[in-house]
Amino acid sequence: MEYRLKAQTRGDENLNALRDAGKLPGVLYNKNENRKVVVDLREFNKVFMQAGIHHVITLELEGKTVDTLVRQVNLDPRRRRPNHVDFYALSDEPVQMWIPVKIVGTAQGVRLGGVLQLVNADIQVKVSPKAIPEFIEVDVSELNIGDSIHMEELKLPEGVKLAMNPKDTVVSIVPPVDAEKELAAAETAAPTEVEVIKKGKTEEE
Repeated sequence: MEYRLKAQTRGDENLNALRDAGKLPGVLYNKNENRKVVVDLREFNKVFMQAGIHHVITLELEGKTVDTLVRQVNLDPRRRRPNHVDFYALSDEPVQMWIPVKIVGTAQGVRLGGVLQLVNADIQVKVSPKAIPEFIEVDVSELNIGDSIHMEELKLPEGVKLAMNPKDTVVSIVPPVDAEKELAAAETAAPTEVEVIKKGKTEEE
């Protein structure tokens, strides 16, 4: 599926005035450029809700199109809505990004009462922009209780290279008792507010 968003180059306008007018200021950058842009907040929300950080968003900018990935979205702590976005402009060079995991099959351990735990729902990879996969399949059919699949065991699509610790666990099948303990621990932990959706550039422009 293709995701498109209209954008305009901006100058030194007052950012709060742009936000009050329903606009979302941002930057479009890579190692060769750093341009201030602005998009419609409502349209951005619609597109980002579907594309997220995993899919390419094509910006329509001044008669040209630029393929991008959203690297960071800052949230207004009071209004609880985006107030700045960083778009990374793709080129022919490989890019480091996160790809979601797609679980395939039903684990034997689950059929025996075990619980599937997805430890890493996203995999960090290095890939050509033209070869970005929609997801990475992880077949759990052969897993029994106590078994795990690690990063180094993944069958990555052609042209996709792992960019994280190969020993990290992707998914495991745990006994029901262990799963209940971890769930209880998670429920008692204090929630933490996150104001930045994804890390990227840290300074607002």
